[in-house]
Amino acid sequence: MNSLPRRLFCAALAFLGAVTLPAQSLIQDNYGTGTATMPGGVAVSSVDLLQTHLTSATRTGAPGSGNTYFYREDSGYTVDLGRLSDGAYGTFGSSGLGGDGQYTVMPNNVTLTFTLDTVAHPAGYSLSSLRTFASWDSGRDGQAYSVKYSTADNPLTFLPLITITTYNNTSFPTGTSMEWDDESGQFIEVETTDESIANTLVQISASSGYLVTNVAALQFVFSGHENGGTAYREIDVFGVASIPEPGALAALLGAIALGVASVARRRQR
Repeated sequence: MNSLPRRLFCAALAFLGAVTLPAQSLIQDNYGTGTATMPGGVAVSSVDLLQTHLTSATRTGAPGSGNTYFYREDSGYTVDLGRLSDGAYGTFGSSGLGGDGQYTVMPNNVTLTFTLDTVAHPAGYSLSSLRTFASWDSGRDGQAYSVKYSTADNPLTFLPLITITTYNNTSFPTGTSMEWDDESGQFIEVETTDESIANTLVQISASSGYLVTNVAALQFVFSGHENGGTAYREIDVFGVASIPEPGALAALLGAIALGVASVARRRQR
């Protein structure tokens, strides 16, 4: 294809990306476990869009102190955003601290931006669902954030998609132990709760159709929750490449035809 028609083709596809189709309602489903089992019985994905069509992952804030730095970042801990889309959940609970390290403890004020490949798909992507997994103890398992998106025609402008309702796992194993009771002067049996492992999964889906279409990039905005940050294990983004609507496709083909005709006239001259 001549360079001019090719440019027209890419420009037309980018223009078509201006049309987004948010669903009438978005649904948040929460799942939690307090044992070494996956929340919702769902495994992290190795074939979602962040695995197959991610161009870059960036964060706000530089290493420092306060609510904008990641866990132990001030003492040299390496922040690896790739862990959030590597298909690995890691060790359940906080035991991963000295083991596999398949977690990223999100600070209370940070924005993560995931940019998708719009070179391969100039019209962007239609998103069907989002999943975020976290696991630590009960002090770093809760999830709270908002999601924004940009479109293929305006990739630097982010629009609000959803703010999830704060979710903390409350499902923990219980047992009993014998403890000394000063009042009675004897040991008594008391109920105990083991909160050393806490796993959460938040899933966002649409009541019908897609969450949104023609997406070029996603932002996850974390704005304060839990004990200085939640230990996120994975972010899954599911969807497919967007395609132009039939009427828009006809306009696109017409634009390409005009470009080809223009090139032909120039050559005849």
